[in-house]
Amino acid sequence: MILTDDSGYSDLGCYGGEIDTPNIDRMARSGLRFRNFYNNGRCSPTRASLMTGRDSAFAGFAAGTLGGWNREMKQPAYRARLPYDLPTIAEVMKAAGYRTMMTGKWHLGGSLMKGQPARQAWWKQTHPGWELTDAEIEADFNALPPQRGFDEFFGLVEGETHQFFTAADKHEYLEGNEHARLKIDREYNMNCFYKKKDRYPYTPNHGKTAKAFYGTDGMTDRAIEMIEEAAAQPEPFFMYIAYRAPHLPLQAPQELVDKYLSRYADLPKVEMDRVAGLVREGLWTAETSFRKYFIPARKMPEEKKKEYQLRAAIHAAMVEKVDENVGKVFQTLEKTGELDNTLVIYLSDNGAASHLGDLMNVPYYGCKALMWEGGTKTHCIAQWPKVIKPGTISDSVGWVGDFLPTCLELAGGTYPSEFRGSKTAPLDGRSLLPVLKGETLAPPEYLFSNDKGQQGVIYKGRWKLLIEPGWYVLTSKKPGIEYELYDLKTDPAEKTNLAKQKPELVQQLAEACRNWQKRCGIEDYGEMLKIRSDFSK
Repeated sequence: MILTDDSGYSDLGCYGGEIDTPNIDRMARSGLRFRNFYNNGRCSPTRASLMTGRDSAFAGFAAGTLGGWNREMKQPAYRARLPYDLPTIAEVMKAAGYRTMMTGKWHLGGSLMKGQPARQAWWKQTHPGWELTDAEIEADFNALPPQRGFDEFFGLVEGETHQFFTAADKHEYLEGNEHARLKIDREYNMNCFYKKKDRYPYTPNHGKTAKAFYGTDGMTDRAIEMIEEAAAQPEPFFMYIAYRAPHLPLQAPQELVDKYLSRYADLPKVEMDRVAGLVREGLWTAETSFRKYFIPARKMPEEKKKEYQLRAAIHAAMVEKVDENVGKVFQTLEKTGELDNTLVIYLSDNGAASHLGDLMNVPYYGCKALMWEGGTKTHCIAQWPKVIKPGTISDSVGWVGDFLPTCLELAGGTYPSEFRGSKTAPLDGRSLLPVLKGETLAPPEYLFSNDKGQQGVIYKGRWKLLIEPGWYVLTSKKPGIEYELYDLKTDPAEKTNLAKQKPELVQQLAEACRNWQKRCGIEDYGEMLKIRSDFSK
């Protein structure tokens, strides 16, 4: 399982993009591409559903909640920490006899404050009015990957940090439950984008050439070691690689950045070329219109345009770096004799973020944290040489919460009816094994999404209702409730709002959303801001 961070739908060559991704493209030619695969639109909620097979609210990450002490609330749906009595994909795969391994970004809560008074003091500062008990300290420890089913873990608990680290830099990488010692053995020409020298993400490494650790390379190096060790053992293995690229801060080797700068000289052309590429790949039809981001009215001052082009070039460089490392993973699987019998899945946790607008998500509208298709739809590729027919494109609807039931079925395991003394509820996801075998799977009746005041639902894979879509800072100032209804069958780019033409369907889906929110424990966003004002960050 390979998950990237903030990569857009059309970033990849095999999804129409201009970024060089030969290894991932080869994976697509050898496997299956989903046309309609959904995440939860934001980092932690997507990871929560991937880990548990449940709607993210049941895992403590409702409505755009992110992992981190500064965002935790007492309400279960907003706890921002994976519940200890909710099984993870690693725990059920381990129970099925698999060796379980992870490298990369966790972002599902937890800490090592156990036995560390300084960390406990910081917890108290970030939790005014809360009591720090022994049970709370233990619960935080039990939310970390090694306590949630992973036999081996190398990576980050929090969601964001620098990509480059030299020997002089402090870092937060862990090996298991211990502070990791990074391998700083490669020389990089470091481009580390920043806007102000006195604020994060400024780093003095920008512009330097030195030996350093680069996150994408380092995560892969450790994953390769784990795979090689696991391949030498008799039991099968489950490997989860969660890259932290191309998420902010934008940092990549200078030579790759230089390579891409010229490709973003004509931004409207890049946008149109991406759509033409999707048509070429059989993932879009030429006659289907979309909302153009770079319209004539969107005029950028020259200085702003240059900055945008630089951001786009670093984003592309980071994606190419991911592709380079995906190639190394496949080389390792082939070298160890595991490739033909291994299912590999590749996707992104949400759409590209707002610092690049919608460009990386075209032909879809919106970006990360917004409930339009550009925020919640991802490229998704599956390769399994002995099962998947090469070059397949599937129209079946997939969702990130489908991975746990899929892997469980492949492993021949069963989902527990009771876990750590608590009864479990049925999974919200479903197995995608029929799709991998070439069958068509009927869409789920409802597929819900929610993020900081926005609500979305897709009904039977076709009708999509959005309630108060957009940034809360803007929608909260408008009177009334905004509804948008789209027919994704004829209008996948969400151009024509049909809410006024189909009021009965709007009410039906709005009622379904209300019932779902009640079941999940999702509360009014404005009320949540009264409890913790920094929840909006």
